[in-house]
Amino acid sequence: MTRLRTLTGMALRELWISFRLIPVVGLPVIAGMGVTSLPPELAGVSAIGGASFWYAVGAGASISFAAALAASTIAHERRRGTMAWMSVRAVPRSAVLVSWFVAYGLLLAGGIALGAVGAWLAAVARAEAPIDPLPFVAAVMALACTALATLAAALCIGTLLGRWTAAIVALLGCAALLAASIGGPLAGMLLPTAGIGLLADLGSGARPLGDALRSGGAALGTAAGLLVVAAVVLERADL
Repeated sequence: MTRLRTLTGMALRELWISFRLIPVVGLPVIAGMGVTSLPPELAGVSAIGGASFWYAVGAGASISFAAALAASTIAHERRRGTMAWMSVRAVPRSAVLVSWFVAYGLLLAGGIALGAVGAWLAAVARAEAPIDPLPFVAAVMALACTALATLAAALCIGTLLGRWTAAIVALLGCAALLAASIGGPLAGMLLPTAGIGLLADLGSGARPLGDALRSGGAALGTAAGLLVVAAVVLERADL
């Protein structure tokens, strides 16, 4: 546990000094705050429905960009010899992988939470009656779980491909999957990405709390499975 905490601190410091921390945290915040500036014709009939939909769209783009950064990071760490240097010093490759997952996950979850505050304030300002915050909070938590599953998938990609190839594949793949989960054929299916679809369709959801729990559980289980796969691939990779 101490080793993981140390490695995570090193990863966070690296994200800070390389300025990658700024878009990972800042883009979800901008997405949430941007909801407040939407014109009435785009805000939707339902205040909470319109705010949650547009925040889901912005958060999906932010998560996709963070996934591209995560894939690029792990591929770069693998190719430039950092992991090999640590392995020589008895630091497991899987510990390095998990530390980057935790670092990116903490930053992205924090950005999503702060952005959700902006989206909620926009919904409250436009609502004609009091809004129950519990379904919105549950949907945002499910969205955060979706973000973790997306990061785990990006790290898997980063263990297989080069830096720029991994970033492009992660960006396009995650963006396509999240977009399909918002308004496409995957929107009504119980998948690891269902959390973003639940948030986008919150205004008409019949059971938002139950759906949020199920989608969040599926996303966390998928994230754990993908991290195991990534760790196995990384252990077999030439550094």
